[in-house]
Amino acid sequence: MIIKLSKITIKKRTLFIFVVLILIIIALYINIVRLQCFNSNRLSVMAESQYSYKEDLTDTNFLLFDCNGKQLINYNKKYYAVISPDIFGKDNIDTKQNEILTLMYILRNYNSKYDLSKEEILNSSQKIYYPIDENTYNKLKNIKDIKGFYTYIYSESEKGDTWKLENLLMNNKKPDGSTMKSPKSLEGQIFKKTQNNKKPQLVINRDVNGKIISQKTELPENNTNVRLTVDKEMEDKIKDILNNDNNKKYSQIGVVLMEADTGKIKAMVQKDDSKPNINLGASTNHGFFPGSIFKVIVEEAGLDRKSIQADEKFSCRGFYEMEDDKMHGSLTPKEALAVSCNDVFAQIGAKVGFNNFYDNATSQGLFQKILGLDCEEAGNCEVKDPKVSDGTLGLMSIGQNIRITPVEAISIANTVANNGVYVKPTIVDSYVNDDNEKIQGIDINERQVIDRSTAQIMKDQMLNVVKNGTAKQAYMPECVIGGKTGSTQRMETVKNSNVVKEHSDGWFVGFFNIKGKVYSMVVFVKDIDKDNDSGGTTAVPIFKSIVQKLNNN
Repeated sequence: MIIKLSKITIKKRTLFIFVVLILIIIALYINIVRLQCFNSNRLSVMAESQYSYKEDLTDTNFLLFDCNGKQLINYNKKYYAVISPDIFGKDNIDTKQNEILTLMYILRNYNSKYDLSKEEILNSSQKIYYPIDENTYNKLKNIKDIKGFYTYIYSESEKGDTWKLENLLMNNKKPDGSTMKSPKSLEGQIFKKTQNNKKPQLVINRDVNGKIISQKTELPENNTNVRLTVDKEMEDKIKDILNNDNNKKYSQIGVVLMEADTGKIKAMVQKDDSKPNINLGASTNHGFFPGSIFKVIVEEAGLDRKSIQADEKFSCRGFYEMEDDKMHGSLTPKEALAVSCNDVFAQIGAKVGFNNFYDNATSQGLFQKILGLDCEEAGNCEVKDPKVSDGTLGLMSIGQNIRITPVEAISIANTVANNGVYVKPTIVDSYVNDDNEKIQGIDINERQVIDRSTAQIMKDQMLNVVKNGTAKQAYMPECVIGGKTGSTQRMETVKNSNVVKEHSDGWFVGFFNIKGKVYSMVVFVKDIDKDNDSGGTTAVPIFKSIVQKLNNN
């Protein structure tokens, strides 16, 4: 049966087909414009990548500078020979056989497992990277005519000394490598700032036959890097002192050095960087007992609130002293601080009140994270409601039953040296470009926390501790030095066991003036001899040695 279509129907269908064709042409045109104008860069990169190899030249995606622009990360050179099997096995028919044999011989001579004649190598679908030494690299780098083969040098950051500050900051994984650090940590903030950075690359161009025709290094632009407040030269000098023969008997020592007026940490060093960072209290239960260095906080609170007077007399009854028969007689707070009388400061603490000296402590950064590093511990009060009646308030007044970290402790001296102004310590100075030019600065966080007059009283008293008291070994006629010693005993449970061990530690927090600039510093010596040593005989001599070395250069 033949169906005849009307002229109107034929016209409609013809028009429909015409419209469809026009729409297809328009769509094709739009797509061509899109590809040429908007995706041309991406497509050209894809096309060019078919004729080039790209290799990252380092494993770090940002630079870490000290305050003087010196790079803090050390790198080790790694040398590689690279084979691209699909090209090497198929496109070397016209290549001189003696060159291929030379390549094979050099690789096999370095490592017998580097055998390019093996079938599994030639059939591999991935590039093969052969680690080699510098001597082998020098022999291979001039071989240019073998297709699918090249060499390059890679700079690998040193992974040793896990707990060293710069290594902590460069790594966004926890020291055990199992999990990522908190996004809220300092490392997490740095990672967020630098996550869009690009690594420098070696670009090796080849022709359509696989022969290498040129190579160049591509340096990233607009990267964000980190400049720290620390001075590498100062840190190296302190490290030398911690490792000298005089300190051989101490397993671990921590030192934090800071500018008094800015809060910029110029050095944060520990003797053994293979152990958890002692200045941050890493792997501890909220840090360490501060002992007598905490007496500064207690007296400040009393003077500021007028609950004690600077010339008030207290009678030492021998309570809380390390020796049962030790009695100091009648003492003012200044005299009690100089001899570090526990009994007098237990009485001062009772008059001041826990809430008052606790508030004074927290206003100066104690019992909280300071730098915000992932492994950093925050100090803590172990007794929440200390009382005079059971002796817990007295113990807390002399730095027992509380814990702080060395990086918290430095502010005890710094607030006094800075005329009552607390400046929060900081380790990051600014974010910078590759030329160490500032992109974004870090604000100084400061506030007046004790009266200027109170700070002056405490400054005079801490100068007296060095001249006439427990820190006499730090006295230097040519240099202004003030501070407070601390000696503590603590009981700690050995990790992964029920064994409890007794420890004794030595502290010295102080301030000093070099060439018109005021610095604060804390020295913490872990595991001293509890029967023969104190903060005055361990931390104080180290403090003095550091000041002398910095003052002489």
